[in-house]
Amino acid sequence: MVNRILATREMEGVKSNEHIRGTVEKILQEFGILSKHTVFVTDNGSNMIAAFKDYVRLSCAGHNINLILKHVFDHLDEDNPVHSSVIKLFKDAKTLVTHFKRAGLQKALDQSLKQAVETRWNTRLAMLQSINDALKSGKLHDILLRRSELRYLNNIDCDLLEDVIQLLKPFDEATRHLSIDQAPTLHLVLPTKATLLQGLLIQDGDSAIVKELKEKLAQAVELKFKIHLYHKLATALSPSLRSFLRKTLSGQEYEEVINTLAALTETAGTEERARSLEKKQGPPREAVPSPTEVHDFFSFCVEKQQQEGDSGGISESWGRQFVVEYMSDSKLTGFQSLLNFWHERSDGLVPVAKRLLAIPATSTPSERSFSVAGRLIEERRSTLNPENVDELLFLHSNL
Repeated sequence: MVNRILATREMEGVKSNEHIRGTVEKILQEFGILSKHTVFVTDNGSNMIAAFKDYVRLSCAGHNINLILKHVFDHLDEDNPVHSSVIKLFKDAKTLVTHFKRAGLQKALDQSLKQAVETRWNTRLAMLQSINDALKSGKLHDILLRRSELRYLNNIDCDLLEDVIQLLKPFDEATRHLSIDQAPTLHLVLPTKATLLQGLLIQDGDSAIVKELKEKLAQAVELKFKIHLYHKLATALSPSLRSFLRKTLSGQEYEEVINTLAALTETAGTEERARSLEKKQGPPREAVPSPTEVHDFFSFCVEKQQQEGDSGGISESWGRQFVVEYMSDSKLTGFQSLLNFWHERSDGLVPVAKRLLAIPATSTPSERSFSVAGRLIEERRSTLNPENVDELLFLHSNL
């Protein structure tokens, strides 16, 4: 289905918000799944925002991270001595990589130097990391020395190179965790923001340049990393992150999460409601030796769940009582995969979890399909019909 949308966009050059919305709605109607509850994850382009203004639209977390880095590093002031050294580092690094490519020197290295792509900020980290690795191996120095071209290397501040790499690494790792397509990711958006901010705290020993960059990056994360109610709901559905959620949100925000989950639980269906009323959650299941629920990258957000008093009352709806019990149950294990956790449960929250955790944190999986479509539909295959493109993309994604 998504592949059909992407193929149609690629073949027809659809750009306007009316065409985007019309094409997407038509295809979703073909599958009988278009509803007012449909959630779209897109970039922050004005056409996308306008196209899905009548639906729930979440900003792609990957695009937000890219936007943060672009906002900070592309707007440094050359007249500021602190900023100018960072600007010079990227310029000299790019010059070095370009020289190695044009001179045919890449094959002399164990791993070639990476070029940065202007539209993807994380590729600049790959460029800096490749230069740093080549420097540590000594081969970069030896090659340039033999060619009497050490000027390319002498221009690079190695200490600043290492500092900038360490600053950018968490953003790259966060992007990778949010972009996987074989496991839930929506519950990681809020912890990602908290983890990035934690890593940007000023530390003793930070240089003036690092302090300046940390401050600017932290401001950009606060401003541009968008958090939607659905991100908070998904985080609540991760047993390991429930305490983090309560400590992170204000009292009003936390109540909104509880009330929304309760409402979703009560409208999930008669069968699920009857099951949750008649059958209380049994003894905690033994932990399954499978991948941990959240990666070590988010360890700052994972704390031992503390037993909390029951804040429910006899006047509360059954849905709210059920959600409050789930949120305060300290016996729920956090050491199994999130998919396994919800697969083993059979209560009224399961359909809610299925609905929310199926939403991706980024549009990266779709972007990958879009890239494949661009390679399929080229000059020699410009007359492929959408159905054939859709089937080819389906096979590519699922084989």
